[in-house]
Amino acid sequence: MVSPELAALFGQAQHHDRAGRLDEAERLCRAILRRLPNETAVLHLLGVILCRTGRLVEGAEMLAGVAAAQPGNIPALRALGDAFHALGHLTDSVIAYQRILFLQPGDADAHLRLGLSRQALGQLPGAIAAFRMAAALKPADADVRVTLGMALEAAGDTAAALAAYADAIRRDADNAPAFLGLGNVLADQGRRAEAMAAYARALHLAPNWPDALTNLGLALQADGQVDQALALHRRAAQLAPDAANVHVNLGTALQLAGQGAAAVDSYRRAVALAPDDATCLSNLGQALAEQGQVTEARAVHAQAAALAPDNGVVRFNQALAWLLAGDDARGWPAYAWRWRGGVEDLADRGFAVPEWRGEDLAGRTLLVHAEQGLGDTLQFVRFLSRLPGDGRVVLEVQPPLLALMRDGLVHSNVDVVARGRPLPAFDLHVPLMSLPAALGIQDAAGLAMPAPYLKADADRVRAWAGRLGGGRLGAGALNVGLAWSGNPRHRADRLRSMSLPDLAGPLAALPVTLWPVQADRRRGDEGVLAALGVADVALDGFTDTAALLTGLDLVITVDTAVAHLAGALGRPVWLLLPYAPDWRWRLNSQDTPWYPATRLFRQERQGDWAPVIRQVVAALKAQESARPAPDTPSGTHPVPL
Repeated sequence: MVSPELAALFGQAQHHDRAGRLDEAERLCRAILRRLPNETAVLHLLGVILCRTGRLVEGAEMLAGVAAAQPGNIPALRALGDAFHALGHLTDSVIAYQRILFLQPGDADAHLRLGLSRQALGQLPGAIAAFRMAAALKPADADVRVTLGMALEAAGDTAAALAAYADAIRRDADNAPAFLGLGNVLADQGRRAEAMAAYARALHLAPNWPDALTNLGLALQADGQVDQALALHRRAAQLAPDAANVHVNLGTALQLAGQGAAAVDSYRRAVALAPDDATCLSNLGQALAEQGQVTEARAVHAQAAALAPDNGVVRFNQALAWLLAGDDARGWPAYAWRWRGGVEDLADRGFAVPEWRGEDLAGRTLLVHAEQGLGDTLQFVRFLSRLPGDGRVVLEVQPPLLALMRDGLVHSNVDVVARGRPLPAFDLHVPLMSLPAALGIQDAAGLAMPAPYLKADADRVRAWAGRLGGGRLGAGALNVGLAWSGNPRHRADRLRSMSLPDLAGPLAALPVTLWPVQADRRRGDEGVLAALGVADVALDGFTDTAALLTGLDLVITVDTAVAHLAGALGRPVWLLLPYAPDWRWRLNSQDTPWYPATRLFRQERQGDWAPVIRQVVAALKAQESARPAPDTPSGTHPVPL
């Protein structure tokens, strides 16, 4: 710089820049440039200051001029690449970093930045190659290996990602991002306990890191530890109040905890932060529907679907809202979105033959295959009797249902095979729960069956009658089957199940005979049954359960497969539903088109079973008082709705 005075001013500008006084540094740089407009050192500093203060376009133009005037100026090229990256001009940033590497091939930082730009461009193989080079040049650097692990994870190479995170941890045992990345890979591999341990270590190292709180919360949630997860999500929302995804995760945990109104509030916050995010809107719509606010829920789902018409989760949630509201005409066709990403663990079978859409079979063989839970299969086999009779039908079911379906389907001439066994040749296929759409069902009338569509094995029915009642079960008192809990791995199990003492205790005080009709027992259930004087019975699969249910006067159950089995057999069922019921039970009504002999008892307040149980007790007392005298002809006592 020719003038000592200007050199001194530039020194002051550099001092102000290092001290963070950017306005003063900029003022001095501009003063110098008025006298020396082509002074590259000053242009370089001013370009960097402009970028740091958010004026990226002007800063990039200035830095580009410096790089053109001084092609070997590596700091200017680095700053120019950073400016282009921040502007989203990723191809230009790649070129800038490549120019550095042409001049200085061993520049680890340039390799790292090149990888980041390539990754942002979606060029994962090139990004991974650049990150590997940076890691080789910086053998002690853990952070570079974390970045490499994230790219490998994005590329689907989980084994290599796991190795990269482990490599980072060997270099720095206190690197929280490395443990977070490790936890992510372990979670993807289904190694839940190890993932939670990795997340817990990340959180220990960075107690106020929202990502660590959120990921550990999600892992605990998946493990059924909803209360612990909820506490972590609340903490994350406090630390990151402007992060929409944090509020979405909090909302999900609140739903699982049975705090639906609070979940709606959390999702509303997420939507306010990200109004064009279809996932936030879809979650809000789902929560609103569960709270019975169906009109608003449908409007919100329509917004989400308009924003993301090809998003499987968004469109599937919209389908569930339609079905919950009783809009079968739109709900059943849209339910097909479960196969297009709507249900995470539901994979297309990849059959080479076409899917059946309701046409005549014309001598062809149709494979109908079960797809979800046992209760779903029991519920949807009703539609087999409506299939065309001009071809062969093969039904594939879960192995536990094989014997019952082979012998117990009333009206359907089908061949039944177990999932996992070789299939016969077939020309068409259809998922079992796609039958309503294929059959063109438009309303509730299309769901109903005029008579039971399953029957129990007659010999087993007689055997149960002989063992438990001398010709019929428990002569003299109503024989009531009881199912109080479902599969503990079900996502909403804590909402739909209840404890055995809460249900059986009040019922055992009535003049009825209780029979436990669920196969599984939870810890302590046997002791409760014994204390209440309820005879515990061993059930040999669904065929045995069907025979027992056939001999009972009434089945009282939460929303499990027992409800569907008893309903399919035409038995009187009292179904106890949580405040936010599954879509198939719709809202508000006490009956259901699915099973004419089923009466619905609904929670009026989320999580509060006590009023429901009081209603059941009162209804049972009313049934007892209306029963014929004991000397009436033998047989089971029908329980009216």
